[in-house]
Order: sequence, then C-alpha cells, then structure tokens
Amino acid sequence: MASRLTEETRLARDLLLSEPDLTAGADALADRLGRDLGLRVTIIDASGKVLGDTDLDGEALLSVENHADRPEVIEAMRAGTGRAVRYSRTLTENMLYVASRIDPDDPSRGIVRLAVPLTDVKKAQEEIRGPILVAALLSVVLAAGIGWVVARGPARRLEAMARAASDFAGGRTAVRAEAGGDDEVAVLARSLNRMADELQERLVLLERERSQLRTVLEGMVEGVVLTDPTGRILLANDAFRRIFNAQLPVEGRRPLETARVPALQEAIESALEADEPVTREIALGGAQDKVIQASLASIRESGETVGAVAVFHDVSELKRLERVRREFVANVSHELRTPLTAIKGYAETLRDGGLRDPETAAEFVRVIHRHAERLRALIEDLLDLAAVEQGEARIDLAPVALRDVATQAEAVARPAAAGKRHTLTLDVPGDLPRVLADRDRLGQVLINLLDNAVKFTPEGGRIEVSARPSSGRVVVSVKDNGVGIPPEDLGRIFERFYRVGRSRDRREGGTGLGLAIAKHLTQAMGGTIEVESSTGSGTTFRVSLPAA
Repeated sequence: MASRLTEETRLARDLLLSEPDLTAGADALADRLGRDLGLRVTIIDASGKVLGDTDLDGEALLSVENHADRPEVIEAMRAGTGRAVRYSRTLTENMLYVASRIDPDDPSRGIVRLAVPLTDVKKAQEEIRGPILVAALLSVVLAAGIGWVVARGPARRLEAMARAASDFAGGRTAVRAEAGGDDEVAVLARSLNRMADELQERLVLLERERSQLRTVLEGMVEGVVLTDPTGRILLANDAFRRIFNAQLPVEGRRPLETARVPALQEAIESALEADEPVTREIALGGAQDKVIQASLASIRESGETVGAVAVFHDVSELKRLERVRREFVANVSHELRTPLTAIKGYAETLRDGGLRDPETAAEFVRVIHRHAERLRALIEDLLDLAAVEQGEARIDLAPVALRDVATQAEAVARPAAAGKRHTLTLDVPGDLPRVLADRDRLGQVLINLLDNAVKFTPEGGRIEVSARPSSGRVVVSVKDNGVGIPPEDLGRIFERFYRVGRSRDRREGGTGLGLAIAKHLTQAMGGTIEVESSTGSGTTFRVSLPAA
C-alpha cells in the first residue's frame, strides 16, 4: 500500500507540475485529484500553509493549522519525498501519509501529500494476505500433488495443468484447467482456476481504470499531449488532433511530422529544455485561422527529463471578441467625437460673436441641431442593439401579414427614395402565408434594409421589395441596382460600425448600426438574413422567417 501511495503521489506531482499558479484554485485541484485517485489529497505551499484539501473546504480550510511541522512535510522539503504513519488531528484517525515536492528541483513550488486511513491499509493487507496464503498453500499442494501424481503416473493431467498455467502467465485468463473428480489433482486444478479467476478480476479492474483515464482525456475540450525525452508523442487525445488537424497516427511521431506546425515543435522542444513551465501562443494560419494557447512543462525524475506534457486551449474566439471589443470602443469614440466636435465648434463661434449675424447664426443652429439628431440616433441605435444582443429586447411573436408590414416600411422609405429619384416597387402578394414575427421589429428590419438601399444606390436607381413562400418559410427580399459590395467585405457588413467605404456611410448620415440591428432582430425572431452582391451589380438582402 505504501508503494502504491508513493506512485500515486508521483502521478499527482506530475499533474500539478504543469499548473503555472497553484495559489488560486488549489482546493479545486485537490478535490479533482482526490476523486480521480480515491485518496485524500492535500496541497501545501512552501511555508506549510494548506492551499487545498479534499476533506476540507470553506471555513475549515481557512482555519486548518500550519503543516510545516508535519514529519512527512519536513522530510519532503528536505529530501524530495517523505512518509509518515501518525494520528491526524484534522481527521481524528491514524493515517499513512506520503508527501512529495511538486517540483523535485524547486522546494518553493510546495508539497503535494496523499493520505489513506490505516484502516484501509490493514484492509488492503488482509486482501493481499489471502492470495499470498493461497499461493503458498497452492505451492505446497502443487509440490505434494506433483509427487503424488508422479508416483501414480497420470502425466496427461499434469501436462494439461501445466499448459493452463502457461496460458495464465501469457495473459489468456479465460483458459481453465480440467477440474473433474475428487482426487488431489482435481483439487489442485480448482485452486489453480480460482487463482485465474482472481487474476482475471484484477486485469478487468486495471483495464477499467485505464478506460476511465482515456475517457477523461477524450472528454476534454483542451488538447493534451505527452512526449518522451526526444519529443516523440506517446499520447494525444482527440482534442489535440482536432485543434491541429493532425495526421493519424500521431503516437511515435514528432509533432512536426503529424501537425505541420513549426511553432508546435519549437514549443515542445523548449519545454523539454526548460526548468520552468513554458507558455506559448501558436497562430494557425490558412483555412483554420486559429490562435492556440499552449501550456507546457517538462517531466523530471531524479533530476533527468523523462518527457513533457502540454495542454492546448483554443482561444480564437476570445481573441476575436477582444478585437471586436477594441474596434467597437474605437468606433463609438470616433462616432461620438465627430458630432460633438462639430457642435462644440459651432457653439464657440456663436458665443464669440456669431449671434450678431442672424443668417449665419440660423445656419449654425441648423448644423448643431443636425449633429445633435445624429448623436440621438446613434445612442438610440446603440441602446437598441445592446438590448437585442443581451436578450433584453421585447419580442412579441405573433402571426403577421407580411404585405401590411412591407407596405408601411415602403411608405417610410418613399420620401427619401423620391429625393434621389429612385423607382421603389413593392411585389408582396396579399395571399402569402402569415409569418411568425414581431410586427414592429419586422418593420424596423425592413426599414433599415430599405434605408440602406436608398443611401447606396446612385440617383435614378431601382429598389424592389418582394416576398415568396419557401419550404415552410417566407423569404422577403430587398433588391437594388446600386454600387454593390466587394466580395472581401460581404463577411463583415453585419458588424457594428463596419463600412464598405470608410466614409460613405457617415457621408450619407447613417450610424453604421442598421445592418447589425437588422441581423440581431431577425435572429431574435427565429429567422435568418443573408446578402448577395458584387461590385457594380447591386445588392440583394434576403430575410427568411418561419411561416405561422
């Protein structure tokens, strides 16, 4: 039991060695290791403070006494590993303790300690004593039986038993010796078969534990790799293969041979050479376009590197969200600064004497009012978009006659279209199936799309609103023959503040949020929105909604 506990302690040490900071989350780590190993696990820093314990949490963990004076901790800090059998004041029972430095070469990383009650040790000893006695008895019986059989001369049955024993030794535990009859040879055969049964049970248990480990690894979203001292892969889970699009098989090969990512190979080599854990960001270009955060550490035994372990997190979405956040802050700042600067400039001019010229003053007031209206529209759109994105916008789904909503949206857009001499047509049959939507929100979507078409279609253009049923849904289209959208911009036009021409939307008076609002409102109503366009050929937006 002590040897097993020592091996389990080394395993826990190797798992904790890859953790860059044990101060935060040590108790959760101890709980997880305790569940996996079925033992009490304690994580202690170099000063003796208990950071985590499977049997303690909350106030109990905060109030536990310092463990720097525990014999096994003292020995582990001095020699790397310590063992003790003593009474636990915390658990009030006799325990077997085995402690080890988390980093064999650096005592400052702290101590991991495993413990098992002596009652469990005695139970294990009792479990082992039986098979040992049986084996000893079997040996005596076998020797006596062989002598008796030799004396009797039934060589065939002895040869059969020998073959069965050889099969057992070779791992073929399903084979059984012939145990018919009541003579001494039959008794011996039955004893041999009982040993085979016990061996088979132990092998099944071992395979179950290995299967559980594989299940844990394969269930992780993080990629995990274990290498030998030369950097060849010993073990890799499915997440690693998926993240790096690795070629199979990966075991026995170098990372560069299976993943074709030089930065991955360099990270593994650095971890094998380093004394401390290594962190890398690996950018996967091409079609994958991923950013992977790698945490790696060498595995050392007796001061020698015996391999490396690496954990890979796909942080692509976090990086994208961070980029979107930065762009959003920059765009909002710019959109607010422009009208505020104009308002401030015209107001200062009026303050410094511009009011004496009524005509100039009136023009300045009109400009200030126009910029104030733009600020109001921008803030309203921002609030509206935030509410929709956070699921706080009120969406009342009900059967809606699409023709009525399209007619109202067309009436709102008609004055602006007439101002640019556009031809605006409506082709929405009255007998279309009703759609399941929020009437006001659907109208807002169509108005935003029509407003976009009016703005970016040169004077004298054509804009058409049409709708058709399609496989249990209704698709409404807003089509124009305007300037179109280049292919490289199509994937981003629904982003907040994104402009195909960096200044044209601002020149047309938009906030840059109309399409983003249209997309999120459509999705909130259970619909989809897509765009088809090419430069110089116009643009078509299609909104698909479920039929009521």
